[in-house]
Amino acid sequence: MYQQSYAKMRRTRKRLSFLRADCIGRIALVFILLCCFAVPNGYSSSQSAQYKEYEIKAAFMYNFLKFIDWPEGKTAKSGNQIIIGIIGDDPFGSAADVLKDKKVEERDVVVKRFEGFQQLKEQADKGKKEQMEALKTCHLLFICPSEKKLLAEIIDVVKSDGVLTVGDIGEFIEAGGTISFFMEDNKIRFNINLTSAEKAGLKIRSQLLRLAKKVIKNGSETQAVDSNTKQEAK
Repeated sequence: MYQQSYAKMRRTRKRLSFLRADCIGRIALVFILLCCFAVPNGYSSSQSAQYKEYEIKAAFMYNFLKFIDWPEGKTAKSGNQIIIGIIGDDPFGSAADVLKDKKVEERDVVVKRFEGFQQLKEQADKGKKEQMEALKTCHLLFICPSEKKLLAEIIDVVKSDGVLTVGDIGEFIEAGGTISFFMEDNKIRFNINLTSAEKAGLKIRSQLLRLAKKVIKNGSETQAVDSNTKQEAK
């Protein structure tokens, strides 16, 4: 009887230890993200303010990667890399250096920069399709403001290739983008288009959904439901 009680106590202690570690990990992530929201006003120039803004957005994108599940085929093709693409006139510059030497589940985070989509189309028309195809290999693609007029075209090209599209262009969600940054009370926030994520074969975990200002499903605001759980329930 004593041995059974002792064994039971050990199992209980182990479960509690696991739950504490899991809880602490989630709280730590939420704290990090919430600390990143604020964009200080006290910068000496608009250039340095922009640098800070995009440094924060780069940190957000890195954290997004931890709470997205890509289709199995996407993972197999990319090998040991997680690719973040930036298309258009790059507003990040050296602010994207926060992504250097980062890893997600033992895979290296790699940043690839692309010319504007119009240039990629012109290259493809001449038979040089390498860059257009490289777009589809990205896990996360940040679509720069310079690409606003071609936004719908870009999303259409990558929508079937398991690419998480992210941007800070007005009406990004309405155009079919997945995660849209915006400013609110001098803080960086984001909305999520769950319909776009599902069409791309992406599963967004509830920890990330709960941090969004809004989660949109079929054009209407919905509750933050873990898309993994939703798939299992079907």
